[in-house]
Amino acid sequence: MKKIKLIIATSLLMVSLVSTGFANSGGDEKMLTSKTVISLNNQIYDEILNVLNLPVYLAFEDKNLKGDAYVTIAVNNDGKIVIAKIFGENDMLNKYLKSKISSRNLWTPQKYANSYFRYKIHVD
Repeated sequence: MKKIKLIIATSLLMVSLVSTGFANSGGDEKMLTSKTVISLNNQIYDEILNVLNLPVYLAFEDKNLKGDAYVTIAVNNDGKIVIAKIFGENDMLNKYLKSKISSRNLWTPQKYANSYFRYKIHVD
């Protein structure tokens, strides 16, 4: 069985991460703080970890899925969580990660729009 490690990059790539949040007259429901962003980051981390612990797709079963990959997750303007970029030396691992992570239909409030999260995934 392959061993998968997911490492949160300490540098969250945030277009609009500030501790005071957005200035908005709509009230606290529109407030984006570092605490809420960290919470979303943890939720995305858990989703990725859960999907990678599922059995390997048959199309990738006999493939070399070892190595490191860097995954950047973005939140679209409508709140849809998508893969912005996957980078790594093993193209088969990159394709596998893209197919596994994309299989989740993840959404979040629109206040997180244009937020980016980066993860390092190591597969033994």
